[in-house]
Amino acid sequence: MHLWQAIILGGFYWFSFLGAFDHSINLLFYQPLTSALLVGLVMGDIPTAMIVGATIQPMFLGQTQAGWVVTNDNAAAGIITASVVIASGMDIKSAMAVAVAVGIVMSQLTNIRMTVGSVWNALTDKYISKRQYDKLWLSTVIYPSLFKVILYWLPMTLVLYFGASNIGFFVNGLPGWLQNGLNALASLMPIVGLCIVASSIGKKGYMPFFIAGFLFAAYSGVSGIGIAIVSVILAWFDFRCQNGGERLSLNLKSTSVEDAALSKKDLNWASIRMLSFYSNGNSYERYQANGIVATMMPCLRKLYKGDDDGLQEAMVRTSELFNAEDMTSALPVGILLSMEEQKAKGAPIPGEIISDTKAALFPPMAAVGDTLNWATIVPTTLALMCPYALTGAWWPALVVVLVGAVLCNSQAFFLMHLGYNLGNKAIKDLVQSGLINKVMSFFTVMGMFVIGGMISSLVSVSCPLTIATGKFSFAVQKELFDVLMPNLLTFIATMIVFFTIKRKNMSVIKVIFGTMIVGIILGALGIIA
Repeated sequence: MHLWQAIILGGFYWFSFLGAFDHSINLLFYQPLTSALLVGLVMGDIPTAMIVGATIQPMFLGQTQAGWVVTNDNAAAGIITASVVIASGMDIKSAMAVAVAVGIVMSQLTNIRMTVGSVWNALTDKYISKRQYDKLWLSTVIYPSLFKVILYWLPMTLVLYFGASNIGFFVNGLPGWLQNGLNALASLMPIVGLCIVASSIGKKGYMPFFIAGFLFAAYSGVSGIGIAIVSVILAWFDFRCQNGGERLSLNLKSTSVEDAALSKKDLNWASIRMLSFYSNGNSYERYQANGIVATMMPCLRKLYKGDDDGLQEAMVRTSELFNAEDMTSALPVGILLSMEEQKAKGAPIPGEIISDTKAALFPPMAAVGDTLNWATIVPTTLALMCPYALTGAWWPALVVVLVGAVLCNSQAFFLMHLGYNLGNKAIKDLVQSGLINKVMSFFTVMGMFVIGGMISSLVSVSCPLTIATGKFSFAVQKELFDVLMPNLLTFIATMIVFFTIKRKNMSVIKVIFGTMIVGIILGALGIIA
């Protein structure tokens, strides 16, 4: 492979983790089937690249980024495997083995990125405290992008140039105990991510809904939208019981949007910024908070023009934890912008209410968005295009990108306007009637139930131990834990992580590193998998 080819392919790998326009432009670089087109263009053999991409794509269709922890690096698997096959003539079966190994090992780079992301959060806090808002582009966009050059672009370039054909040998040469430890870590880290979200919205008294969501998913096998639907029913029942059958009634016509401070152009640009920067500077500590800062900052500066103290308080609220699916997150962002506008105009909306609204809204949006986009539209389109790509055709990759743009990216623009207009019309009535706290309780119940269900349906911690005594053997997982309760070890791990996070003076960073150490040790010893 020529150096220029390795550099370009390394750049494609880097771009795949910028998260720009997920489900469309970014999809072209991230999935094996779509990235194969780019590899074929650079390597001069599109048919072979497309066949490789279509062959290994089915192995990665079910990959879900629970808690924004990547357990398999689809981009690395696609780019490296297609490049190796074209450069060395490796057969497809061997290529599939390389794809699996490369995907697992390279996914650890994202764990590093998400951990280092706390540095960008700290810089954002610093710039906000000093009211240096123009510098926020450094911490939310520029610095994270430059760091990814070192983390993704450079290693991929070196790997491809100096020995792509030896990748399989390197991966398979890792000690078995280390591979087991990394696999166990991949099981535990999603729990940490989702428990951080749950701890941010789960106030005292809501824990039973978190546990109920987990148990419902464990015993029923229902996941995704099914969990979200049940959470709405449960939250509505809880709302009616706690309020003596009171109905949620709002006069949506009482507040005109004719005097709205943000124009359609402002909201469209906010949608574009969100699609461009949403997950670029994310971290385990606050997830997409930096992306939300980049999205909302120009709008907030317009809303709080002339009110320096109000702007700073709004920026602090915006930099708090946020974690939702890329497209459906536009709905809560639109609502938050409308709430900030009403507060800027003098409405008696406490800042805590805005923060609580954000914390309660994003879990349901994450569940719906992940199920609709990540688990339905994208994998279904990829699966439908694989047979055509197996013929060596180039166009299936572009069809996937086009479908993503039309069905997924368009959601961001629609939901941003919907959320803003809904909030503008309803917020004053909510505050004046006192219903805002009751509505927050409704969404908190939804959020806790959904997160519990997501952990149960997306994460699996198991015990591979088998106790042998003479002619008999006892499989601990199958004959003990599975008999007691479905996904019992995942439930135990979740409870430990959740209550550790809730401990006083316990930082998220300590929990993350502690879980990493414990996971690798227990996995290496063969206790969990």
